Order: sequence, then C-alpha cells, then structure tokens
Amino acid sequence: LAPEVRRALVVILKRRYVSAERDPEVWRILLENRVPLESRLNDMFLQLIVDRNYDVAYKRQAMPDGGGTFPTLLHNLAYGREQTVLMVHLRGVFRSATSAGEDAVFVDGRELVEEAANYWPPSTTNHVEAERAAQRAVEALAKSEILLETAERGRYRISPIIEVLLPVGRLQELAESLARQNGSPPGMQAGSEDTASEEAGRS
Repeated sequence: LAPEVRRALVVILKRRYVSAERDPEVWRILLENRVPLESRLNDMFLQLIVDRNYDVAYKRQAMPDGGGTFPTLLHNLAYGREQTVLMVHLRGVFRSATSAGEDAVFVDGRELVEEAANYWPPSTTNHVEAERAAQRAVEALAKSEILLETAERGRYRISPIIEVLLPVGRLQELAESLARQNGSPPGMQAGSEDTASEEAGRS
C-alpha cells in the first residue's frame, strides 16, 4: 500500500470509527482505496463497514460462513445500564432533530444526567452515587466519540454513529425493555452490568 493508505489503515485500526466530517482526508483515502483496505482488514479477520447514509465507517469482527469464531483484535464491550439509557435517549433526540432538518444535534451533559435519573430503579437510595454513575456514563460516551465535545464545556454534539450503533429494531427493543423494567437493563434485573453490546469495533 502507498504510505498515505497505510496511514489511513492505522487510523481505521486505532479509532472506533472514522467519518467524512471529522476525518475528511482519511475518508477520501478510504473511499478511493476501499478494496485494498478491506483486503488488509480481512487478513486480520476484520470486516470494514461503510455507511454512506451517515458517511461513517467502522470495523467489526468477521464471522466464518460455517459458524464458529476467528481470532480477534477487538474488545467486545458491553454498555452499562446508564449508558444504555442515555444511548436510547440520544438516538431519539438525534432522529427527532435531523428529521426536523437540523444538520447538527447538541445536548447538555447536565441534562443527560437528569435524563438518566428518570430510569433509576425505585430501590435507589444513594442518589449521589447514582448521579456519579450517570456522569461517568456521559464521560464514557464522550470517550467513545458517540458524544463529541464542543468548545462549550459540558456541551456535546451527537455523532451520527448513534444511528449505526442503534438501528431501528434494536432501538425499539431497548426502549420497550427499559420502559417495562423501569430503568433495569434489557432482559436483566436492576444492578446487572450486562446490557447492549458495542456494534462498532474497537481495537
């Protein structure tokens, strides 16, 4: 591969996702060299996913046709309850705003913490610790680049990757489960750490 293509490959391997907006040069190289980049990733048992609707690309674990698993370079992360609640909320806010014609969708970190409080289990007594958990969830989503930091402290822009991570079917499943269990993770009892799994790969 040419040096600039190899550099783009390193970015794709290191980052959770790349986008046309935030990584225009990497995005250009990716589109111009998609076949060889896909080939290099396939050599590592990875699949390159390019979503032209939202101009984002990410990698995920390739799966054998006959079942089983390949060796993996990726961590399979699970979102905690607070992160799951916030992702469902962010997906709804993003969809509503973009449907209304907004090009960029912003949220306030404090408002997200308050939104998470709406889903605290009735048994929650330590509200200080619950609020800290919600704040940690906001920070984790920012680290994952699902929330993009702005020049204004505590204010974030929602990345279009949220649409890819939570397709309509999965969104409805999570929303119904959260509502039914009053803040418990989908399919789990309150307090469990297992919830929605990460779709976009992370090296």
